[in-house]
Amino acid sequence: MHFVFGGAFNGKRKWVKKHYENQIDQWHSAYDHPISFTSITPFKKCTVIEGIELYVKELLSRGMTVSDVCNTFETTLNQWKDANGLDNMILIGTEIGKGIVPMGEEDRNWRDACGYVYQMLVQEARIVDYIWYGIVNRLKEEV
Repeated sequence: MHFVFGGAFNGKRKWVKKHYENQIDQWHSAYDHPISFTSITPFKKCTVIEGIELYVKELLSRGMTVSDVCNTFETTLNQWKDANGLDNMILIGTEIGKGIVPMGEEDRNWRDACGYVYQMLVQEARIVDYIWYGIVNRLKEEV
């Protein structure tokens, strides 16, 4: 799995499209239309899921706790791993925290859930890239 994250409108989508040119056979974007993260079935070639933070927010809006959201993501990752492995997955998430603690409880839960989910994704990912203003910084690469 390749996890790409960074600030909003900082070039993550553009970089992934260029880096994986002609390799992507599925692109799911929570920015274009709401999709259930858990209903996505990865193909053998290359599947991109963009807007992880919005998937987290959607799960929270259904009444899930931060812990429930983390368990849902862990279950889904395990299902993907069992079905096809994670090597064909590219997940894109926007950094929403940057150390700022939101005033409202809902926003704090969103920030916390994203932080936990992103930690899980970084642990599972073979490659992790941080993109800020179009500049890529590779944080992890396992061979």
